[in-house]
Amino acid sequence: MNQCFATVIEDILGRTVKAEVFELLMRNGIRPAEISSRFDDVVRVLTTAFGDGARVLVFKTVTELYKEYSQRTGFAFGESLTRQITSLRERVIRGSSEAEQSSSRGRVNADSSR
Repeated sequence: MNQCFATVIEDILGRTVKAEVFELLMRNGIRPAEISSRFDDVVRVLTTAFGDGARVLVFKTVTELYKEYSQRTGFAFGESLTRQITSLRERVIRGSSEAEQSSSRGRVNADSSR
């Protein structure tokens, strides 16, 4: 999420403003490495600085995050983006767990056929 956020900020606002946004986050006690774990705080800081315009940045970040994990977004602009992040996290974890189980079954089947 950290990289998605940085890319979105730079793509929409430019490199100079991106640097200022990261400085603003630092002044509010949010280091770049903490963006994903403190995204609600990031949203609060951006909303204070940019007003409702911050929602575009957050929406685009979440959309890019879905793309990164090859997931269909399927949510509207006005929906809860925090809920969408939680939903994506659950899908990724569930998909990772299913892939691991499938891989384990494949190894068991291969071992039993020897």
